[in-house]
Amino acid sequence: MNTYRALTPQAVAMFEEGVFEAEFTPAQERDWLDSGLLELVPRRYRVLSDNYELPKDNTFVATMLVEIEAMLTDAGHIERVDDEPEEAEQDEEPDDDEPDDVEPEEEPEAVADEPTKEEE
Repeated sequence: MNTYRALTPQAVAMFEEGVFEAEFTPAQERDWLDSGLLELVPRRYRVLSDNYELPKDNTFVATMLVEIEAMLTDAGHIERVDDEPEEAEQDEEPDDDEPDDVEPEEEPEAVADEPTKEEE
């Protein structure tokens, strides 16, 4: 499974608007990308081995064809670092420490040490 974005109205009608996940074979994925109807959306990965171009435990963002990602994950070189879905953040309970109708206080602006009219 990989993450894609539809680039044309025709692709939106076939898939969906915005970013979506789909499971294509490597040949299907290449055909959709080559057609210009879809594009890959970058994902975050973590390095699991010392046998990769980045040091172990580093994270990076990349777009990978489904077959390349499968080879690297199956070999234990990388893993996906999936971000929390946006829907989960919206379902969280509000923080009870502050009332909902009170706006946070603004910090005073820093003022340069210039003499005021009274000091002149």
